[in-house]
Amino acid sequence: MAQTDLLNNLQAYADNMIKEHNIPAVSLAIWNNDELQQAAAGILNLNTGVTATTDSIFQIGSITKVMTTCLVMQLVDEGRIELDKPVKHYLRDFQIADSEATESITVRQCLNHTNGIAGDFFPDDHGHEGNLIARYVDRCNLLPLIHPVGQMYSYSNSAFGIIGRLVEVVRGTSWYEAMRESIFEPLGMEHAIADPIDVIRYRAAMGHIFDGDNTDRWVLPKQPYLTLGLAPVGSTPAMSAADLITFARAHLEGGLSQSGKRWLSPESISAMQASQIKLPPFSQLSHKHAGLGWGLIDYHASNTRVVSHAGATKGFLSMLQLIPETNSAFAILMNGFKPTAFEAINRDLMAAVAGIECQEPDLEQRPVDLDDLKRYVGRYESMDTLIEVRSQDRILMATVVYKIDPLPPQTLALKQVEGGCFATFTEDGKRSQNLVFVEENAEGVPAYLFASSRLNNRIQ
Repeated sequence: MAQTDLLNNLQAYADNMIKEHNIPAVSLAIWNNDELQQAAAGILNLNTGVTATTDSIFQIGSITKVMTTCLVMQLVDEGRIELDKPVKHYLRDFQIADSEATESITVRQCLNHTNGIAGDFFPDDHGHEGNLIARYVDRCNLLPLIHPVGQMYSYSNSAFGIIGRLVEVVRGTSWYEAMRESIFEPLGMEHAIADPIDVIRYRAAMGHIFDGDNTDRWVLPKQPYLTLGLAPVGSTPAMSAADLITFARAHLEGGLSQSGKRWLSPESISAMQASQIKLPPFSQLSHKHAGLGWGLIDYHASNTRVVSHAGATKGFLSMLQLIPETNSAFAILMNGFKPTAFEAINRDLMAAVAGIECQEPDLEQRPVDLDDLKRYVGRYESMDTLIEVRSQDRILMATVVYKIDPLPPQTLALKQVEGGCFATFTEDGKRSQNLVFVEENAEGVPAYLFASSRLNNRIQ
């Protein structure tokens, strides 16, 4: 569908995406030219057959991290938190395996993912009672430090679980109540929940995953939520795409609600959207930076900055993209864990709303020193993935095993872009994520492989 047709008939686009990509349901919302457009299509739960509507709620996953950051920035506005003070100053129970790091990690470093805490700790807490967010922090005491504090970026879910508990302690209320009282209610988000106890009030989607290795058949996951103790990270909040746009507009409009009331200071809004650290090169189209909570993407061709965050949880994928320069935004909610479909929809909306083409350029052929590339061969691991890099038929290949995401293993061919940065290609020749080898020693052997926003330690 052409870009103009997409914007003129969003519902037809949503209907078409369901058929073209074989996904259960999708909900879309666009804020553009001071106008809200919405569309929803498909089935919320393949077991019940309930259809998706624009007021249906979907789990938003890690977009929640931006909201948890807002709860912190409200406390900064109130003078109750300083970003550069150690977490331990506010949360006495905070402890990881490295005692020195425990004393030094700051609130800011948790919000911009430079803390170094191993980031994908998802203990099974289903069936437990009490404050599971507090319990989660207790269970972080053996988490290792994967890089020196403050010196590198590696996406850390664990750090945001800790920050969620910090919010509870400083506010003297539950994180769930803080979300409702300090975000949903003042912004007028009427189809939004943080506590899963409230899901019965709404027309709610269920997530869907592949049936094992069968990527043509959808099933419901055994559990509807990830670790409940990671609610501040994104394991429980659900809302409509329109409510995500309501949240986005408060950030586009300097911290004002749609009723014109002050919700967050302009200084906090600006701080969240300011670069904290530059990430390794994800793409040849853009540079990516971490803000506070937000991710920041600077596109080369259009000189446009996009403020964004994606989410992934039990059978759900989500995206919220803001283009401050044009006061526009769009939200994608999908209840089938199919990254290729999700990426296609995101590309289409980026082109239609922001005029940004996200198709990676073809790579120039260049001579390759195979002996030089052998230094990258090895096994790299994080709590999220295990990646084996090997030499095969005079090129580098990588096998990616996903430990958390419900995806089958993936084999990728690596093509050098420059230095330790490699574009990757799937077995059917489609471009995939960049892999970047970083922190090389005197012999040029890297200590880490940066993939999917995480540092994977070299283990062999």
